[in-house]
Amino acid sequence: MENTFDPDELENLLARIALKDQKALEQLYKRVAPKLNGVAMIILRDTDLANDVLQESFLQIWHKADEYRRSLSEPMTWMTSLVRYRALDKLKAESREQTRRERHDEIEQLLEQNLVDSPLRDALNSNEQCRIHRCLRSLDVLNRNAILMAYYYGYSREDIAVHIEKPVNTVKVWLKRGLGRLAQCLGH
Repeated sequence: MENTFDPDELENLLARIALKDQKALEQLYKRVAPKLNGVAMIILRDTDLANDVLQESFLQIWHKADEYRRSLSEPMTWMTSLVRYRALDKLKAESREQTRRERHDEIEQLLEQNLVDSPLRDALNSNEQCRIHRCLRSLDVLNRNAILMAYYYGYSREDIAVHIEKPVNTVKVWLKRGLGRLAQCLGH
């Protein structure tokens, strides 16, 4: 198996891809995909994610081939950088998603658990406080989770926004709307 790549051949293929030559893209794929997939696999350690990154990278190559400049880097270096950055972005996104799933599960467990065992036991031991719990459960998931993250876990609006990958203003609206519905449910 040949481990070297002819930079002139790859540059030629990129130039043809810049002109939207699909055959050139196919040839480039056959030529460099195993190597680029290996780069993604080393970073992600997951075959499906590495394959996703490879596909996304070839779409990026298709759209950005006209931006390639040999004077700045060799073709293989340029394509490897595209794959590497995509793989790192995918790794960060997967990590954020895992954290979000864990937090969501914590919140769901908090709402499902018996109040006797709950850290909220002292706070929810009166009828009024049980009404709060019932009203919290009546809110839609986004509003309820935002309120719990802010007022139970102590997250700032900015932290919540980063955690759920939404703008801070969206979180503010969810909190305001959720607190309004909570107050309405409680008859305040």
